[in-house]
Amino acid sequence: MIRTQQSSRSTVPDWVKWTVLGCIVIGLILTIAAYWFYTDIMEDKQEGYGASKQIAVEETALIDIDSIQRYNGNEALHIVSGATESGEHGYAFISKKNKQLVTYVKKEELADAASLEKAWQENCDKCEWIDIKLGLEDDRTVWEMTYIDEQGRYVIAHYDAESGERYQQFAFRRS
Repeated sequence: MIRTQQSSRSTVPDWVKWTVLGCIVIGLILTIAAYWFYTDIMEDKQEGYGASKQIAVEETALIDIDSIQRYNGNEALHIVSGATESGEHGYAFISKKNKQLVTYVKKEELADAASLEKAWQENCDKCEWIDIKLGLEDDRTVWEMTYIDEQGRYVIAHYDAESGERYQQFAFRRS
């Protein structure tokens, strides 16, 4: 009589166990590496935010900081937005390279971003809106609008932040 090993449904071959274990280990290593890369990249993006916040508080009337954004125009800037003691909102433009205040603008002196966006939507109904943010070009405060136009081009349009008039525009063909 030939004896065979009795099998059960819960018996799994060794190669399956090692394959699953290997996949789990590789997945864990990839997850840790992705997290490490992400945190490293985010630290680079937010580098200098603390110093810019301090400069804005010391050199302007801002006391309550709402947010800090990066702007990469002719010069890399941190735009610190916040409120003064009297509740007026303003923006401090801090040079990332020189770590000094470039200019300070009160929000009430600027054209309303929502109004500019609404006017844009009325004139470009087949376009795809992306974003609007404050910037500084050639010592002029600008609203930078980004969108995809009706021809499928990626467009960066700068509008004078005080008057709302178009200042300059760049359109890039997407491939």
